[in-house]
Amino acid sequence: MFINLFSDIIASNLWLFRLLASIAIFLAFWCFKALITKLVVKGLDKVLNRKRQIADHATLTFVLTPLKTLLAASGIYLALINLDLGNGFDSFWLKAYRISFIIVITWILLRLCECTSDSLFHFNRKLDEQLDVSLDKTIITLLKKIVKVLILIVAGIAVLSETGINVTTVITGIGLGGLTFALAAQDTAQNLFGGLVILFDKPFSVDDWISTSSIEGVVEDINLRSTRIRTFPNSLVIVPNSSLVSSPITNWSKMNKRRASFSIGLTYDTPMEKMQTCVARITEMVNQNPEVIPSDTVVRFDTFADSSLNISLVFFTRPTGYADFQRIKEAVNYGIMQIVEEEGLSFAFPTRTLYVNSSEASQN
Repeated sequence: MFINLFSDIIASNLWLFRLLASIAIFLAFWCFKALITKLVVKGLDKVLNRKRQIADHATLTFVLTPLKTLLAASGIYLALINLDLGNGFDSFWLKAYRISFIIVITWILLRLCECTSDSLFHFNRKLDEQLDVSLDKTIITLLKKIVKVLILIVAGIAVLSETGINVTTVITGIGLGGLTFALAAQDTAQNLFGGLVILFDKPFSVDDWISTSSIEGVVEDINLRSTRIRTFPNSLVIVPNSSLVSSPITNWSKMNKRRASFSIGLTYDTPMEKMQTCVARITEMVNQNPEVIPSDTVVRFDTFADSSLNISLVFFTRPTGYADFQRIKEAVNYGIMQIVEEEGLSFAFPTRTLYVNSSEASQN
């Protein structure tokens, strides 16, 4: 009896029936959006990875997660259309749904671009290992940013077109405004040109250790306007590209060996035979270090200084990192101290001898 009464009420009130149906449609899309997205991911996983691994399950899940939002928007749109509020409202709901569709697709493409850039980094490492051909990390990063900007521009134009705005007029206005802005912002244009120079001339890349006359540190990011450098005190410095390309740049990361050069001073009472033995032993000690390039080692009795006999040392280390370089120099210094001690010699230190005339001293 209750069911019949309920059916009679719905039959006599079509709008209430539409409302309940719309609520049911929305709830169905809302409840099953996660399940549908999971099934789509699973299906694509099977299709794309049938013969070889193209995209793993986690990547597909990350890229297609916005489908849940699209399904929820679809449920809202169908529920509102089912209410049949009139052609004017239906047209408005359709435009709103199309805009939401564009936004979600843009969201998916941006996520896909992010994952693709990570795949390019992985492909770069494999290509470098197999063919000794390296794709510059800076170029990949910049291309990712350019593609993202293009996606957002196309999406923005599509949204404007859906709202009924004359896109041609907008693009023309943006072009004229951009030209005026470019003429007014010459410094920005110089930075953009500097960014292109860095990109194609490649004086340095991301993660390189560089130094100029005013800054030294590790490059964290390069874009068309500026370069971010992390200094060794761990501060982040943002340098305009025009300043970087106009000054000499030393790229320490490109060293294939690192030079150590210094001298030690022995006292003037060192016999010549002892000096020769000391030089020979220091040369042998340095060259026995497996991290030193023996063919480039030079150890020689160099100069007669004011208070010492100086031995000059020049050698090159295979590791170029600062910590390794200091460790090798320390080992060499300890070896020199041991040799000087075993030969019974002494390191010199600055001294001054004062001669006093005895006759002048007695008169005073």
